[in-house]
Order: sequence, then structure tokens, then C-alpha cells
Amino acid sequence: MQTPAPSAPELHPLRILEIGGYALFASIVPEQTVFYWTGTKPRGFAHVALGPIRLIKTLIKLRRREFDLLVVHGTQYAPWHPRSFLTALRDWHVRSPLGLFAIFAWRFVHLFHDVPIAGVDMDDSCLIGRHNFFLLDRCRAFFKRELPSDHWLAFCNSWHAKFPGRNRRSRKANRRRIEKLKPISLGMLPNHEIVATVSAEKKADIFFAGDVIANSTVRAAGLKELQALAREGYVIDIPTERVARPEFLQRMSAAWLAWSPGGLGWDCSRHYEAPLVGSVPLMNDPTIMRHRPLRDGEHCVLYRVEAGGLAEAARSALADKPRLRRMAQAAAEHVRKHHNNYARADYVVSTVLGRHLDGSWIESPADECSSGPKERAVRRRDLSVV
Repeated sequence: MQTPAPSAPELHPLRILEIGGYALFASIVPEQTVFYWTGTKPRGFAHVALGPIRLIKTLIKLRRREFDLLVVHGTQYAPWHPRSFLTALRDWHVRSPLGLFAIFAWRFVHLFHDVPIAGVDMDDSCLIGRHNFFLLDRCRAFFKRELPSDHWLAFCNSWHAKFPGRNRRSRKANRRRIEKLKPISLGMLPNHEIVATVSAEKKADIFFAGDVIANSTVRAAGLKELQALAREGYVIDIPTERVARPEFLQRMSAAWLAWSPGGLGWDCSRHYEAPLVGSVPLMNDPTIMRHRPLRDGEHCVLYRVEAGGLAEAARSALADKPRLRRMAQAAAEHVRKHHNNYARADYVVSTVLGRHLDGSWIESPADECSSGPKERAVRRRDLSVV
């Protein structure tokens, strides 16, 4: 008698617990997400701050495996750093005891349970501070926006007082940490901010609005090249004072190219805003590893940072306006598909759990049923099917 094939595990939308000073899952799948705020500034989230009672209840629920995934956002500064606790004292006002508790409490949410953890770091800094090592060690994957091309450089001044050399890089524990590092993009704006700003008429060749002073040297050097292009007769639109958001998007839409140099971090929202309003981003060569990147010549124009690199790339791109229009359309499709908040959140859970946010498996259940009992047991444990 033939033995019936084992039934596929029951699927359900993933249950997410998100903790930190950044609300990715809570903003896109609130019905699946429990979110607690631990930022140094309340920013309108004081009502969901991670206080003592919430911390205890959360640890109990994690122990009972009432969540499929725990997402913890790392911080640029340790809770005990003066910049952290002094900011909390100043900005939380009479609720500062709650704010102070919250900025320390996130460091305990990895204890007493085996729910899979995803670490996320969306800060401008390309470094990972020592105070985040506990999270890096406990998580299955650590997603960092400004992930250096050589991942080891993220640990300057943390593993080593200056630079992690051959000795540090050869240690197994450190290599395991490196293997967990994954890139994640800053992502796009909500569509409702974009729809009314696309301009069919182009009035400028290159648009830029942003800080230059006390910012990246790439911006200061590039601005001189834009000014030289203006003297050659190119139309360069650079507002002389701060403009409102709708005007910013409208003027960017009316330019063929949107200069999008690295700032405090290489990745910035303008990389993704520009295509959505019909402009092609003009970006300096990346210094980080990217996820689903905009590709040079297909979605964007990349230029070398050495003298003359920006001007050379801009002249070449502006010589073929129909191609720029096609590139902007292709880039917009790419951004909408891969860099919206849902796609970014789904990328995190699929990397860690092998499932999508809706609970469906990346590897089909049919394939799982065809595996042996041992392989099925390992896969179910790894994918946190409860």
C-alpha cells in the first residue's frame, strides 16, 4: 500500500515583532506587526515606547513563539553614549524615564527565546559599533544600508582600535559575523508624494538641491563641475535657498538628469525619487554593496569622482535625450518593483526565513514534501514554521 505524501505545512501571514527607532514592517504590514519604539527621540511614537511592562510581556510572547520573526534595528550610538541618553533626557521631557528605559531595553529582546532575528541598520554610518555585536551574533542576517564593498571595513574602530587586519579577519567568529551582513536600500517615497509631480516638459539639463557645506567632499567637488557645465551652456537648475517638497520634486522632474551624489552616506532617497518623477539619477561610483542596484547605462548614470568625471559623464548622457527618457522609465519600473517598502520588508523575511510576508514559501511545499524526513525537519526548524 502506497504511503500518502506528507501534507504541506499550513501557511499564515507571518507574525512580526519589530523593535527599534525605525518602522519598516509596522508601516507596510501593520496588521501583521507588533511594533515598539526605542529611539532616542519620541518622533510621535512615544505611545508605543518599549517600557518595562511591555518588555516583560514581549519576552513571554517570544518565549511562547507567538512571533515568526523578530526584527531589531541597531543604533549608531550605544545607549550609554552621552549623545544617546542626553538626547533622550532633552526630547522626552517629563517622559524621559520611559525614553531612557526604551533605549536600553532593546538590548534584552534577544534573550530567553529562539525566534529567528533579523538585524537592520539604516543609519548613514558605514560602521557597525561594538554595542551592536550582541545583535550581530544572535541574528540570522544583519541588513546594513551603508555596507562597505569590503565588509571588513564596517568594523574599523570596533573589533580593532584602527583597522581589522589579517589576524582579525582570519578568526572564525569574525568570519561568521561577516557572512551575516547583507545590503539593504534606503528605498522610495510613498507613491502619493510622486503622482502629481511628473513633468512632461524638460526645462533643465541637470537638477540638484541639497547640502554641500559640511557634507561629502564629493558634493563640493561636483558642484564646481556643474558650474563649469553651466558656463558651457548647459542648463543647470540649483535652487539658491531651501525649496518646499512639492517644488523640489517638480523641478527635479523637469530635468533630464538629477545629480545624486553621496552625502553623509552613499545611498540617498534622491537615487529612487528621481526615476519616479521621470529624471535619470547621476551618481558617483558607489562605495557600498547594494541590493537590486540601479544599473549604469540602463537605469542611471555613474561617474568617477576624479576631476572631470562628472562633466564627462553628463555630456555623454545629455547627447542622447531619447535614451535618457527610456532609462528613466526603466529605472522607475525597477524602483517600484524592488525598492518600495513592501519589497524591502519581504526581502528581509525571505532572506531570514525562506518565506514571503504572506507566509508562502520561496521553495514550494511540494518540493519540501519530496525531501526526506531529515531534510524536512531541518528546513522547518530553519524557516520557523510553528
